Amino acid sequence: MANPSGEERKSKAIERALAQEEGRHRLRDLKRAHAREAKHYVNCPLDYDTKMRLQKAAFDNDIKMTVIIKAAIDQFLRDNGY
Repeated sequence: MANPSGEERKSKAIERALAQEEGRHRLRDLKRAHAREAKHYVNCPLDYDTKMRLQKAAFDNDIKMTVIIKAAIDQFLRDNGY
C-alpha cells in the first residue's frame, strides 16, 4: 500500500473532524432532551387522615403513593380543561 498523499490525509482529517463535531452536537441535543424530561417535584403538606388514606390506597393497590398523586393531579387538570 502506498502512503496517502497530503491531499488525502487532509481530506480524511476534515471528514473525521466533521464526524466528531456532529457527535458533539448529537450529545448536546441528547442532554437538552434529557433535561427537558427531568422530573419536577412538588412539595405538598397533607393532614394526617389524608396521608393515612393515601398510604392505605397505595398498599391495597400495590402501587406507589406518587403514582396515585400524579394520577389525581392529572385527572383534576383534565377535568378543568388544562
